[in-house]
Amino acid sequence: IVFGPDSVPLDVGRALRLVPTPIRKAVVARDRCCAFPGCDRPASWCEVHHVAHWTRDHGETKIDNLVLLCRHHHRTVHHHGWDVRIPTGGVPEFLPPAWIDPHRTPRRNPHRRRHADLLAEFAP
Repeated sequence: IVFGPDSVPLDVGRALRLVPTPIRKAVVARDRCCAFPGCDRPASWCEVHHVAHWTRDHGETKIDNLVLLCRHHHRTVHHHGWDVRIPTGGVPEFLPPAWIDPHRTPRRNPHRRRHADLLAEFAP
C-alpha cells in the first residue's frame, strides 16, 4: 500500500478491488466528472473503472489505473469496444472501436483537469 502525505492510501495494489474513499477522492479531483469524451455527468453519478481489469488483467487499484465513468459510459467501455488508457501525465484517453474511427484516434474529455494543475493545487 502506498500512502500520501497525510497517511492516506493512494495505491492498494491488488489487495482490494473496491476503491477506498481516499483513492476515489483523488480520481474525482483529477477527472471532475465522467471522463468519457463529451460527458459532463457529475462525479456523484459516477463509478470508478479499472483501466486494466482487476480480475482478467490483474489490474491494480491505484490512481494510474482508475478512471471516473457514469454508469452509461462504464457499460459502453465494457461492452462496445472502447479502450481506455492513462498515459504518463494522468490524462485518461478513450480509443473508439474501429467501426466508429478506423484510426482509433484517442479522445479526451475537455472537462477534466490537467495533471500539472492538479499537482500544483495539492503541492505543499
